[in-house]
Amino acid sequence: MADWKFENDILRPEGPLAILGWAGRPGLLYNRSTKKYVLIFEADSQQWERHKVGFAQSDTIDGDYRFVRYVYPEGNRSTGDQSVCQEEKDGYLVCTLDKLIDGKRYLNQSLAIFKLTPDFLNIEKKVYEGFDNVNGDPSVYPRHHTGREASHIIKVHSVYYWFSSGLEGWNSTQTKYATATSLSGPWSDLKVPTTEPVSKDSFNTQHDFIIPVVGNEATTYVYVGDRYSQHHGRGVGRNIFLPLIWEDGAPTLQWYSAWSIDAVKGSYEPQRP
Repeated sequence: MADWKFENDILRPEGPLAILGWAGRPGLLYNRSTKKYVLIFEADSQQWERHKVGFAQSDTIDGDYRFVRYVYPEGNRSTGDQSVCQEEKDGYLVCTLDKLIDGKRYLNQSLAIFKLTPDFLNIEKKVYEGFDNVNGDPSVYPRHHTGREASHIIKVHSVYYWFSSGLEGWNSTQTKYATATSLSGPWSDLKVPTTEPVSKDSFNTQHDFIIPVVGNEATTYVYVGDRYSQHHGRGVGRNIFLPLIWEDGAPTLQWYSAWSIDAVKGSYEPQRP
């Protein structure tokens, strides 16, 4: 993960994509029925308010992706950060949603899961929305417990873990997670994963997503955190990769200044700097 090879500019700002101010938070799924790779991204444009969800597809993972559509996930509600997850033949959009109440737009207020159509090229239905507190008591559920962003779901054994970062601008935040045995819930209250050693801001990062590295002996779950040092000036580097370790169903985020993964075995070990 320290060395990357360029393959292709898979999406270019031309044709229907030329209207975008930017496209971000791309998620990639493979549809076994259509045998297509589907790219789902956050789409910003002056032609609509806030963000829509963009869809594009390709015959190969590193090919030129063909634009399909832009949609709001529900009515005229826009997304904040987003990611994707997949269960066999079913694909899902995992996102932050804005809320419109009495004409006022509350940004990044709740987290939601939407099931995609069978071809993964549109929204089929919402399966869950929660973790919001528009009219709640902030002394009971403070803002950083509700409006969340940069969320991502993984499944460990039979339990889903929904990780997210707080809303602190470019600053690093404490990671939180919830658990469920079904994507439609019920989801637990938000919890804070253990950090080793102790860190109140996820080792100076914002949670982005988790990569399972599945081997023939073990699975290593790689926490990917954004460190926006170019904005807040703390630390070095813009992406941090750390192992997540599960003990008795609870994740621990482990700090190593250097470590390596055996992709064949699926195991990891710390390295001396």
